[in-house]
Amino acid sequence: MTKRNDTTVAINGDRKTALQDAAVEITIATRKPVKPSVIVHYLIDTYLKDAVKDLKDKEKIKSA
Repeated sequence: MTKRNDTTVAINGDRKTALQDAAVEITIATRKPVKPSVIVHYLIDTYLKDAVKDLKDKEKIKSA
């Protein structure tokens, strides 16, 4: 049996609510149930490189 490398990430109340609302919106639009975790996975898979670049650029601006 392969060991899973899952982790837990804390998401504050406002962000959790936003994710839940987005999941409901997608579920209504597609008529297929969508969990908030599916949205998080999509965001990571699709936008992680852009987020890393943006955060590094913001830090460079602060340091300048």
